[in-house]
Amino acid sequence: MRVRYNSSLWSKEKGICGLPQKVNREFEYAGMKRIIPAVYRFSKGIVFDTLTPLDETRLREFFEKYQRREQELTPLERCCAEQEYPFQDISIKEIWINQEQVEGGYSSSCGVSIPWDEDNDLSHIQKAYSSILKDTTCFACQRYCVPYPETHFKTKKIKRFLRLDKVNSIEFSTHPVQQLFPLDIRFDMTEQDTQKEVSFKHPLTGVTHTLYFQAPESLEIPLDATGSRSFYTTKLMYEIDPALPEGESLRFDSTTQYTTEPPEGSLMPTAASSIGIIGGADGPTSIIIGGVGGDTGIQCGLHGLPLHSCFSVPGYKDHKTSLFLLEGINIIIYDSMEYHLEI
Repeated sequence: MRVRYNSSLWSKEKGICGLPQKVNREFEYAGMKRIIPAVYRFSKGIVFDTLTPLDETRLREFFEKYQRREQELTPLERCCAEQEYPFQDISIKEIWINQEQVEGGYSSSCGVSIPWDEDNDLSHIQKAYSSILKDTTCFACQRYCVPYPETHFKTKKIKRFLRLDKVNSIEFSTHPVQQLFPLDIRFDMTEQDTQKEVSFKHPLTGVTHTLYFQAPESLEIPLDATGSRSFYTTKLMYEIDPALPEGESLRFDSTTQYTTEPPEGSLMPTAASSIGIIGGADGPTSIIIGGVGGDTGIQCGLHGLPLHSCFSVPGYKDHKTSLFLLEGINIIIYDSMEYHLEI
């Protein structure tokens, strides 16, 4: 298989191909077996694939459950469906080549090969790794493009240039894997409301948690630099008693869709866009509209507990009532892991 120095599984660009080095190392991530069949050496870095054999029966059951009503799913249902998907990719946090940490980051792409999906053809991958994939009809492949760590040694630079610098080990750490456990709680706050209490039962522990909402603040956020159009949202602070277990956080739906109007005299059709507020349940908060953002600090509320913030569903008009959607709890189901693969 001809592999170029990029992370694309379908790249057709020309250039020097990587020098393959057989690896055939296995490891487990998120409860699934992963296989690195080979490393491809370049003068700038390495490229390697991670294969995940998949269960065809589980994939068919998933598609039968969701494919026909894909367009009807709510954002919360879509999120839950994505979590049910029989394959979860690997989210690498840090990586080391030959015990030297890569500082410049990496790029990756991912594809899933299933017999009834002709749009995602990975036949060239299956052919190249036929000895590993001979007993499976469905598999996933993630390709990573990783630059070499900086070096000041001339000998090492020459060996890399000639693609002779053998890879003896690959080490990496992963981000924790979170899963959203749905709560789907909706409530309104009017202009006259200054406080509100909402309780829910934790889906795993069974503990009842009470949220004490307070200090509502109406916000007007310009959609562009001219300030001719804005959207409106309400910010609420809240305390939670008892606190959630460490690593868990609440997730509020603070997104909405909007349609832009064509310029006067233009025949250009309207364009659908979206706005969203990231964060707010715990820690830093950013309002995302083309790069606008800010931070919020941690204080204590009326009950002496740490304050967190959340936002209502944004809208075009400054309504007297704000809608809040508590989608669920983000719970870590797999901790951060460290892998050391000797080659």
